[in-house]
Amino acid sequence: MKKVGITLIGAVIFLFVGAFLIINSSSSKGNESEFSSTVSSEEMETFLYKDNGIVNQVHNELSEKGYRYSIMIAAYSKEDIQMKIILSNKEVTEATQEEIKSIFYELVKKNNLNPNSFTLKVSDSDDGPDW
Repeated sequence: MKKVGITLIGAVIFLFVGAFLIINSSSSKGNESEFSSTVSSEEMETFLYKDNGIVNQVHNELSEKGYRYSIMIAAYSKEDIQMKIILSNKEVTEATQEEIKSIFYELVKKNNLNPNSFTLKVSDSDDGPDW
């Protein structure tokens, strides 16, 4: 069980770094004011993962409820973070989406984060990689 958790956290970090590199690459094509408004990967990683950050807390809560999943993160700034949770062991129903979103946004509020900064999509593996 611990091995799965470590693997999952590694996959999340890998996806986060990949998303950031893509975002950073595309933002460097924009004008200078757009580029200066982005945050570094280190700042964003600290924001999301610091001292049992929001991503780790979500992982703990969903794992306790029996969910197995992958997570995609596109962090454009601290005010614009898109997350997609892709379930691998359950079909996503409206009730499942509501439960996961409820868990997520409760943790956001518990951590004194702005819920409007996050966009969350919940899907299953049949949904594909779109946001």
